[in-house]
Amino acid sequence: MTYRHLGAPLDAIVAQLALHHLPDFWKQVALIRMAGMLKDGGKLCLRDVMFSFDVRDYESFFQSYLEEVSKTVDSEFAGRVASHVQREYSTMDWILEGMIERAGFRVERVRKIDGFLGLYLCRKMG
Repeated sequence: MTYRHLGAPLDAIVAQLALHHLPDFWKQVALIRMAGMLKDGGKLCLRDVMFSFDVRDYESFFQSYLEEVSKTVDSEFAGRVASHVQREYSTMDWILEGMIERAGFRVERVRKIDGFLGLYLCRKMG
């Protein structure tokens, strides 16, 4: 959040697994700052933890997700995922998409992975 870009506008930015450490207010600030660093038409590739499941089903979603992670990776990693859910600031997909658009981007492609991760390819409007 302290980086200040002083050079020419950038063609592209890749942000990977960083925004989930920030509450939504600061996520929005970060997205606006990224847009300010890009030239018009510049690209943003954003990959991060975000939730794309029906929040009414959160208990069963997390239970089955953590069981699957325990089987496919291990129980230690599943514990880190559970800690993330309790302590980090992941956002619902529909909220994050609105934040991306409010920052001045158009979402061109989205890939949602297992209800838990998202990959957004965006272009700065201008």
